[in-house]
Amino acid sequence: GGKYYKIRGVSVQFPYSAYECQLVYMEKVIQALQEKKNALLESPTGTGKTLCLLSATLAWRETYEPSVDSPANDPLKPHGSNSVPSQGKEEVSIKPPRVIYSSRTHSQLSQVVKEVQKLEHYNLKTCVLGARKNMCIHPEV
Repeated sequence: GGKYYKIRGVSVQFPYSAYECQLVYMEKVIQALQEKKNALLESPTGTGKTLCLLSATLAWRETYEPSVDSPANDPLKPHGSNSVPSQGKEEVSIKPPRVIYSSRTHSQLSQVVKEVQKLEHYNLKTCVLGARKNMCIHPEV
């Protein structure tokens, strides 16, 4: 379901017809990822920031290729991976980076899980972690 938009060479699935501000937001997310730079993005409440961020990031992740020049120094290299192109042999595949989304409150994370479910194209595994005080019913733990 949803629509696909080509943004900076990346095919992005978005579950709705995107507004111009959403396309610009996704473009800035992808630009930062492609250029391996930080981005500070803002948009008013209710403009779909979460869905834009997740859609753009997951679409970019599917097209991710590690730096050919120096894969060992690639800051986006997956944690725990020591795969590098081998000399004169077949290249060892490198998995794309993990996407970790964190939030201050459990209710915000619950909303994100609902948004992620709208992104059918991406084969996602999700896990919500919470503090012991919110999750455990044993009084002494």
